[in-house]
Amino acid sequence: MRRIGVILPSEKYRLLLKDDPNVRKRVQLYTKAAKKQNCTVCFFRLQDLQPNTTTVNSLIKENGTYKKKRVSIPKVIYKRVGHTKKHLPLFESLNQKGVKIFNLYKNNYKWNVWKIVNKNESLSIYQPYTRLASTKSIKSMIRKYPSVVIKPNRGEGGKGIMKIEKDGNRRWVLYTKNSKGQWKGKRFTSKLPSVLTKTIKKRKYLVQEGIELASYNGSKFDLRVAVQKNTREKWQLSAIFTKVAGPGQLLTNMSQGGESYLLEEVLRNHPTLHYHHLFPQIKQISLKLAEHLSKYKKGMYDFGFDIGISKDGRLYLFEVNHTNDYPFFSIKNGELAHEEWYEVYKTPIEYAAKLLKQKLRTDKCSLTNARHKLLFRPPCLY
Repeated sequence: MRRIGVILPSEKYRLLLKDDPNVRKRVQLYTKAAKKQNCTVCFFRLQDLQPNTTTVNSLIKENGTYKKKRVSIPKVIYKRVGHTKKHLPLFESLNQKGVKIFNLYKNNYKWNVWKIVNKNESLSIYQPYTRLASTKSIKSMIRKYPSVVIKPNRGEGGKGIMKIEKDGNRRWVLYTKNSKGQWKGKRFTSKLPSVLTKTIKKRKYLVQEGIELASYNGSKFDLRVAVQKNTREKWQLSAIFTKVAGPGQLLTNMSQGGESYLLEEVLRNHPTLHYHHLFPQIKQISLKLAEHLSKYKKGMYDFGFDIGISKDGRLYLFEVNHTNDYPFFSIKNGELAHEEWYEVYKTPIEYAAKLLKQKLRTDKCSLTNARHKLLFRPPCLY
């Protein structure tokens, strides 16, 4: 059976078992795309894969509901979750058994990605000035820029992000989130607040030049640009999700109250920014980024670029995402918000189907050759 595997985050796997409408819609979109390629899809978690087995516990749709069933490990797997170095031996083991997993990387540390992009002169100009966070680098940057963002070297969803803004001559405000998810400001002068210094000592952080983002209905917005490899082995721009910050929020992250819109919708009545001018720039930069990064990250077939637009219309690359929660942006109340966003589900499944066809063809040829050699093996001489 031509079956494609999709690795889901553990929480989404659990919700699928509970028939959550948003997760159900997500898997329906993958299944719809697979059906058009004469394939089926099974869903499992990263921890369900084991190096010394040929089968995996999966969720497969039977009689309208998803049920656990042990099946052969699919020959092609689309990984929809992050991973760490401890998983690399597992992926290598599966690769040696002829299993193709795409969206692999050695690490997704933000500082490492920043340095890779900075190697390309034509792309480096879109990166805000960034340094590893230390007491010295933070003090230097807050004297240079009106605001800076301090973020974990590894993380997602805006967790752990802090911000410092200038508040007059030699005075600043550090913004952090409390346990209730509310932003709180702490004023300081020459000495950095202890909450900041203690945090950057515990784990690696970056300090980045703050950018004054453009607004939509009074709220800041930026973009998540989905760039994926298609069946022609070319990078394509599959979707642009415009993330608008929630009320009272400093960040646009969906997990922090943000909302997603079409770029055309946000720019339709904007007084200074125009879609027909910005879209070609966004597309050109995003495709160049994917092409450049893929030289260093050969296992990646799906990038999500966080790109900001400043008030004066300049583009900035804030972050490169290796695992993109597109359903978070595209599915609302159990429905796909905009039909054009279906492309982010369809493209990787089409690519997986192509890889699967190639693998099955190769395996068939190998089996035929092996049988041929067995049938025409010369007799043993004693």
